[in-house]
Amino acid sequence: MSEADVFCGRENFSVDETEISAVVACLREHAPWDFPAGTLSVAFLGDEEICRMHEEFLSDPSKTDVITFPGDEVFSSPRERATHAGTDTANPVSDEAAFAGEICVCVDQAVRVAKELNVAPADELLLYLVHGWLHLAGLDDIEESDRQAMRAAEALALDLLREKNLAPLKTAVFPQ
Repeated sequence: MSEADVFCGRENFSVDETEISAVVACLREHAPWDFPAGTLSVAFLGDEEICRMHEEFLSDPSKTDVITFPGDEVFSSPRERATHAGTDTANPVSDEAAFAGEICVCVDQAVRVAKELNVAPADELLLYLVHGWLHLAGLDDIEESDRQAMRAAEALALDLLREKNLAPLKTAVFPQ
């Protein structure tokens, strides 16, 4: 089973699914946060698609960096398994059938912000992926104290990925 199903919906952008799966596997194995079992969907999108999703699901038509959707409710408690209502409790749903969630990353936003901050777009894109992963692991960033905890978690996760030679992303090819 692949750690991540990767969709590149931004024209003229590509990234190796194996690299993204390795990032997800590393975080699952080594990061100190619990993460839902199952396959993670990662979509790399452009401005138009991310704005449409932002409007449709969050009632905000503005551009954003990442949108995260939780997976199956039955798998919302990390490392705990349950069965769907009405199914045989002797046959719990397996990890392989689980859907951990989806992280939708905006390639165009990463390129813009990277230019503003004078960093590589691949670094900014990886930050967005990590941020979405942390949301699925239970972190939030609505309140100031939560934002501080999220920034610290992002730094820790990125340090871990650098230590494992998985940061920065090496296979990301950006639109010109």
